[in-house]
Amino acid sequence: MRKRYLVILVTLLALVLIATAAFAQGGDKNVALVIQFPDRVYTEIVTVPADATTADVLEAATIPVGIAELSWGKALCNIDGVGNPVDDCFADPDHFWAYFHLNAAGDGWDVSQVGVGGYTPADRAVEGFAWSGFDANYNPTVRPPVKTYDEIASELNPPPAEIPEPTTILLLGGGLMGLAGYVQRRRKMNA
Repeated sequence: MRKRYLVILVTLLALVLIATAAFAQGGDKNVALVIQFPDRVYTEIVTVPADATTADVLEAATIPVGIAELSWGKALCNIDGVGNPVDDCFADPDHFWAYFHLNAAGDGWDVSQVGVGGYTPADRAVEGFAWSGFDANYNPTVRPPVKTYDEIASELNPPPAEIPEPTTILLLGGGLMGLAGYVQRRRKMNA
C-alpha cells in the first residue's frame, strides 16, 4: 500500500514539473516578417526569446540574411542575396533595406526610427522590410504590403505549432498515472 502512494506522489510531482515547464516556455514570442523584394513578397513567423531584437528575429528566420556589426550597431545589408555584401553594406548609394513596424491599427507601416539591432518587437508584432530607394527627405519609396499577424499566420502552411496548454499536459499525465496503476494492479494479481 505504501509503495502505491509513493508511485502516485512521484507521478504527481512529475506532472507539476511538466506543467511548470510548460508555463516557463511563455518566455518566447512570435514575430512576423513581411519582406518586399523587387520581384516578390516573403512572409514568415519566427519564434525567438522575449527579449530578442529585430536583428535576432532576422538571424533566427529561415531566409538568409547578412547583418554587419558596425561600431554604431547592426546594419541589415542583404536578405536572400538582395542588397549589399556584409563587408560593404552601403555599396549601393541609391538603395537600402527600409525597415518598418506595422502600426497599432494594423492598417499601415511606420518607418522605424532605429535600426534592427536597437528595436525589440513585441509578441505578435509584424516587422516589414523593403529593398527601396529614397526621396529628397530620405524617406523610403517602397513599402511592403500591409499584412496583420493573423493574416500571415493563416497564409502560412502549416501554421506555427502551438505549445499544449498545461491542462492538456495534466490530462495526459493523469492517463499515464492510471495506466501505471493498472500495470501495478496486474502485477499484484499475477504474483
